[in-house]
Amino acid sequence: MKYILIGVIITMIGVVDSVTGGIAHVELSSSREETLNAYIPVKLFPCNVGEGDIFSLDIVDGVTEIRCGEPDV
Repeated sequence: MKYILIGVIITMIGVVDSVTGGIAHVELSSSREETLNAYIPVKLFPCNVGEGDIFSLDIVDGVTEIRCGEPDV
């Protein structure tokens, strides 16, 4: 039997640690209290980002969207 997941949503909260040469070093936290570090090109953000800025990274059905500011809960 096959199972199809519909409407799978993953949200991570991110904080920009630093921006150097067009790359943001960020720390992402999940609802499972997992934390990971990543490097994201600043071109992928829909806003200007700097040290200390908060954003959310939403993955819905395999599509990733970055939103600036604190997420609506």
